[in-house]
Amino acid sequence: MAKFVMPKNEREFRDEIYDEKSVIMAGGTDLLVKMRIGKINPSKIVSTLRVPTFHALGFDGKELIIGANVTYSELLDFEPIKKEFPILYDAIYSIGSPQIRNRATLAGNLINASPAGDGLLALYLLDAEVELSNGKRYSVGEFVRGPGQTILEHKEYVKSIIIRKEEWTHRYFEKVGQRNSMTISIASMGSLFKIDNGKIREMRIAFGSVGPTVLRMREIEEFARDKELDENLIREISIMAYNDVKPIDDVRGSAEYRRRLCRNLIYRFNYILERS
Repeated sequence: MAKFVMPKNEREFRDEIYDEKSVIMAGGTDLLVKMRIGKINPSKIVSTLRVPTFHALGFDGKELIIGANVTYSELLDFEPIKKEFPILYDAIYSIGSPQIRNRATLAGNLINASPAGDGLLALYLLDAEVELSNGKRYSVGEFVRGPGQTILEHKEYVKSIIIRKEEWTHRYFEKVGQRNSMTISIASMGSLFKIDNGKIREMRIAFGSVGPTVLRMREIEEFARDKELDENLIREISIMAYNDVKPIDDVRGSAEYRRRLCRNLIYRFNYILERS
């Protein structure tokens, strides 16, 4: 049975993670499942719960700082999230149940590095940065290397997530699963727009569950720049999305089904067109 420790500060925390078979636990919603099915067998579990710096949550008008132990529920209750970063609010609100959101953390979703991570999709859209224990910052795209893989090395840990405030005129987030709630995405899509006089001045779009990582569709973003958001553009983008995603077959859906989902999700932009 693994030893369980709860350090009271970062110094104690660093001292406890020296063992290569030790693992870090924040909410534990992913970790405990992996232990139960025998995917990992740690000698020690080091909790982040009592480390004050990991609970940092603040917004100074320019940057949002999210500590490693901040839960989804805490983020949903933090007024600047809904007001200044609504795409993150939308994605988090779609995750799990209240019980899961009371325990799970955005940093945990990031470190788990699942292409189906809804919070992770929002971080890609928002060009979030990850601050490591060594003080260095990396973009989310640099931090995540593949499914379940990050740049973290032994004795390194995520200290916080930083998101710079930007102004967007429109947003959209949707996930498609096998049921209406508490579902893992078969495919998901998030988008941010700056629209002026009917034209797209800037656009960001990302898909989840259709590649080895969350996919930022930068070719589509560049293609849409300074074009009018109309039915013709939506149709062209939908074809590009179908061709550019990289899904696989699994128990939740076939690759072809996922490609069609991505193509069809683009047509949700008609809602944005109606409100522009």
